[in-house]
Amino acid sequence: MDSGFWTSQNALLGNQFAVDTVSNNIANINTVGFKSSTTNFEDVLYQTISGGSASTNPIQVGLGAQIASNSLNFSQGSIQPTNIATNLAINGNGFFILQHGPASNPNYYFTRAGNFSFDGSGNLVDPNGNFVVGWLSSPSSTGTGFSLNTNPQTGVPTSAVSPINISGFQKVPATASTYIKMQANLDSSNTVNEYSPASDTSVNFNVLFDSNGDSLNIQDGDSFQISYDGGKTWHTYEYLSPNSTTTPLSGAATFTSIADLLNKMQNDLPQGATLSFTNGQFVISNPQSATSNINIQVRPTNQDPSFTDAPDNQKLDTVMQALNQIIPPGQSASTQTFNVATHTINAFFYDSTGQKHNLNITFTKIAPNQWSWQATLPNNDGSVQNGSGIINFDSNGGLATNTQSPTITITSLTNGAPNVNLLLNFWNTNNGTYQGNQFTGITQFALNSNTTFLTQDGSPSGVLQSVYFNNNGDLIGSYTNGNSYTLAKVAIANFTNPQGLSQIGSNLYQITANTDTPQNIASKAYIGVAGQGPRGTIVPSSLEQSNVDLGTQLTNMIVYERSFQANSKSIQTIDQMIQTAIQLKQ
Repeated sequence: MDSGFWTSQNALLGNQFAVDTVSNNIANINTVGFKSSTTNFEDVLYQTISGGSASTNPIQVGLGAQIASNSLNFSQGSIQPTNIATNLAINGNGFFILQHGPASNPNYYFTRAGNFSFDGSGNLVDPNGNFVVGWLSSPSSTGTGFSLNTNPQTGVPTSAVSPINISGFQKVPATASTYIKMQANLDSSNTVNEYSPASDTSVNFNVLFDSNGDSLNIQDGDSFQISYDGGKTWHTYEYLSPNSTTTPLSGAATFTSIADLLNKMQNDLPQGATLSFTNGQFVISNPQSATSNINIQVRPTNQDPSFTDAPDNQKLDTVMQALNQIIPPGQSASTQTFNVATHTINAFFYDSTGQKHNLNITFTKIAPNQWSWQATLPNNDGSVQNGSGIINFDSNGGLATNTQSPTITITSLTNGAPNVNLLLNFWNTNNGTYQGNQFTGITQFALNSNTTFLTQDGSPSGVLQSVYFNNNGDLIGSYTNGNSYTLAKVAIANFTNPQGLSQIGSNLYQITANTDTPQNIASKAYIGVAGQGPRGTIVPSSLEQSNVDLGTQLTNMIVYERSFQANSKSIQTIDQMIQTAIQLKQ
């Protein structure tokens, strides 16, 4: 009979333990990252009164209940935004890793509570001063900011884990630019919005525009006549494109480029008169020493009785007929302005001291599907070497596949900085070459000329201004120079049996022999990054709340309390039975 005392006593102790567990759960209902526990019971050994036989069942009496386990409930707690940059929550499996003790012999703790902050030394710590563990970035191999090398298969950084500390990231040095990447369109239309007076005399006449931005639309056989003596003698000038099959007019001086026409007209001028090409205009000058006027007349060629069937380009006639005048000695006359389609990309770069310099890259159409480019420093704060060239397009407006992005050299910078070599990345690709698509960088479509993308890789020096985490657990630093770099990455631990962790208070857990395999524990294979395998993702600027369900806990409290009461009644009943037995003996 006395065994009943011990049976009930064990039950009382077990239910008391369960009530303690519920009380602890309720007490931590507002504790960040807290995981509730559930008490599990099991029965104890049985006393066998008689064993079973082929026709009878065994007769046994149990010796009560005992605590089988106190299981942690690692279900997800609700995530509450805090707007604090150093607060982190894990959405899914995993634990933050905290280091306690020296780096030479670190003792790792684990937590779901991400209420972190930076201490005075720049360490990311929990409220108890334990260091948050992760990986730190290194200065970039390109000299631009910082970078974190990772395994391309797993995403885990290749360096060793260590406490996250930002004291070494307070400044970034200035970095000289090495490239300018661009994406732009050069207008191939017959009417353009961007144009300027022609200056390059090698320009083909069939890409010239008038002062309204309308193409002169010069074709093979277009011509005009000029008389330098008031109409007594007429000189015919006829345009022929390269490789033209058109038969020129009898006696006509043919031309293709501005330079060609200059040479032909100069040969026909009166002695002493000069011809120049200035600001897009042909200028005929009568020297001061001349003894007579120059009487210039310009007419369409088809007004010549010999060439009545000659094609007439009225726009070309209009531009040239501005020369119709008498030029006294010491005076000059000029045509209207011949214009070319242009587009200027207003870029900039940095030298190694962090000084910003403006750089203009001007494209000028010089022939069908062909543009020249020239790089200049508008502020005259240096010189440009290898600063000009030509690019070609195919008939679809794509950059010719053999186009090589040029490298220019900026020298003689007025602030004394070293020379800067700049790749002008016309392809807007990673290495500045054709990568199978002709339309990634500079194009030539019948659309207004414009620049849609422009970037370069240099920067001035900067001071760390703010930090924040992303969903991958990367700690991003924003600097006063406008750049942002990954400074560190927080580590996430995941275990085969998280139930095997031991709670040590302060929202911390530590490893036991039952948490994972000895090999994983020894090699620290449980360390990884957010999103790797079963590990959850990081929710920045948020905290995971306690997963305690108050309704469930209060229900369990009632159940355990009733069980405690019932077992206390069992003790009272057994006591009364013993008292009755003693009285029978008396």
